[in-house]
Amino acid sequence: MNRSRQLLCATMLALATVVSGCSPAPPEPYSKPTRYASPEQIELEFRGKTFVLGDNTATAMVRAPEWPKDRWLRLPFWLGIDVLVPGVLQPREGNYYVISEARLIKPLDQPGQWIIAAGSALIKKEAVFVTTKTHYLSRGKILPTIVQFTGMRAFRYAGREVKLPVLTEVSLPMKWTLGGPVPPGYARYRVSGEFPE
Repeated sequence: MNRSRQLLCATMLALATVVSGCSPAPPEPYSKPTRYASPEQIELEFRGKTFVLGDNTATAMVRAPEWPKDRWLRLPFWLGIDVLVPGVLQPREGNYYVISEARLIKPLDQPGQWIIAAGSALIKKEAVFVTTKTHYLSRGKILPTIVQFTGMRAFRYAGREVKLPVLTEVSLPMKWTLGGPVPPGYARYRVSGEFPE
């Protein structure tokens, strides 16, 4: 009897395990949270337009000047291509970024193309900056600008080939919102069809 009771308990336990495994709950639909603005949003809202930059230093919070003050889109800052940048933060060709505190170093032979120093606050690396509507009239810091990483370009430096990332201007420079005029350390520019800033 003891043996039959053990057999019955084992059978019921096995049956309960099988039955519970036969009807699993349907899996939750997986939806990856959107962390950054989509390319369509960036193109629609900021192509050839100025923007306001929030004060978040980890993620660029951007909005159109006419938007309510609580409506923002998120973009990553351009940190550069560097071994110190973790793999998940390495830039991807075609993605959009905000360059902040970048500096114009020298103009290239083609109009509207510059070598700039851009990246994180600690490490600024050279990149090619291609403008579309903004014409820089002097060297200096660049007001934050939304750009697209469009590839790499090879240059010869000191007898060897060096590849630099190419950042193409998407937006106009950020709208200055800190009060007073733009400080003299920033590069002067004009927008196609406008007088110098």
